[in-house]
Amino acid sequence: MSPSLPPSISIVFPAYNEEENIEKTVALTKKLVESIFSEWEIIVVNDGSRDRTGDIINQLHKEDPRIIAVHHDGNKGYGKALTSGFSTACKDLIFFCDSDLQFDINELPTFLNWIPTHDIVMGYRAKRQDPFHRLLNAKGWNILVRLILGLKVRDIDCAFKLFRREVFDHITIESVGAMVNTEILVQAFGLGFQIKELPVTHFPREFGTQTGANLRVILKAFKELFRLRRKLKGIQPLPPRQRTAIPTPAAHSAENPREGSTEEKRHAAHAAPSSPSPKTAKESIS
Repeated sequence: MSPSLPPSISIVFPAYNEEENIEKTVALTKKLVESIFSEWEIIVVNDGSRDRTGDIINQLHKEDPRIIAVHHDGNKGYGKALTSGFSTACKDLIFFCDSDLQFDINELPTFLNWIPTHDIVMGYRAKRQDPFHRLLNAKGWNILVRLILGLKVRDIDCAFKLFRREVFDHITIESVGAMVNTEILVQAFGLGFQIKELPVTHFPREFGTQTGANLRVILKAFKELFRLRRKLKGIQPLPPRQRTAIPTPAAHSAENPREGSTEEKRHAAHAAPSSPSPKTAKESIS
């Protein structure tokens, strides 16, 4: 990687029944990354959608091979959608965001400014635009995670996170559903990765429906919390290491765009048979 260029980036979008959002989400993201990065890829994981999401992302891939369509043959869950995206990603940085247009992708450059000195830069919704019951659930969940796991972050499940690639070389993800964010962060803290939190804008959902916060998800989350506590006890901090040099992208603004390069090699994802108790890609505790 040339010291004069910003790093390459893989952007992962889990998607379940997002036909009304996904094309705009990808278009906005492509416009941004083309203005900053010399190499990039946008990975959309279609988690068994029952609408036209799969057809739309296939067409986007035909128009630009840097937009990669990954398909699950059934609805596997939010965590599984993310892990499929992470395993497909091949760039220096990995970023993920929900595909429902509730976040502003143009806030990503602020996160990039912190990545030279941190391993993870994660957002917290400064003013969350969700129904009251979801806000209440989120507050209670964050308190519970602090008490049981000692994980002191403002907004665990905020789907706006940037990682150095090497983070995923040291963690394992077992959660297929809503606990995936907690599992990633528990391990990252235990291993001693440096984490920065930044406020992000959050918009009300305009199209589609969001699932989660039901009794089944909450009860399963309680069980998973104690599994993660046992997992955390076995984690030892990594030895002191020097981070891979990553230049700040500040000098590469939208006024000085660079043309992205197309990779010959593309990744294919092969999902296992669908579960008899499906979980949507938007499943969440809060």
